[in-house]
Amino acid sequence: MTKQTKFILAIALQVVIIFAIIIFKLSVLTSGTEVMLRIAPVDPRDLLRGDYATFQYDISNLESYYSRGEQIRNGDTVYVVLRQSGKCWIAQNVQKNKPIRNKLFIKGKVDSGGTESQTDQFSYQRFGGSRLHIVYGIEQYFIPEGKGQIFSFWNKKAVAMVAIDDNGNAALKKIYVDDKHWP
Repeated sequence: MTKQTKFILAIALQVVIIFAIIIFKLSVLTSGTEVMLRIAPVDPRDLLRGDYATFQYDISNLESYYSRGEQIRNGDTVYVVLRQSGKCWIAQNVQKNKPIRNKLFIKGKVDSGGTESQTDQFSYQRFGGSRLHIVYGIEQYFIPEGKGQIFSFWNKKAVAMVAIDDNGNAALKKIYVDDKHWP
């Protein structure tokens, strides 16, 4: 193989990977089950990245009792089983194994609050547990330039429409603030 052929193959591989990522997200958006999740803004602007919103979902910080005694460590992939409560969906339980069919769930990764050692497990049992902080990959929403500062989420009712596929992968579709599409 010549250097030119290797170079072309390397570029082609990168393009294929990028398209695969896009197609994967599009398949979640088009064929996933739509759910509404309550959100709260964390940070509306970053000088280096421009206007974007970072959200914390109600299902992002869960009491450790949602794990039903299962030992969950930081970095573990977990599945949060959801149930509908009015217009929005809330957490029912957290587990390390993929749930059985006919249950709606979202896949995430434990960022903090999981046990790290026997000492953590002792502390958990003795003092009543902790909160699991779970990241789903849908925490940031980029906003068209200039619209991020006009609108404030603070003290408003905000929900996100999220599409979830059969494997728990999620994609953020829309944001609603006080029942109006935003931005």
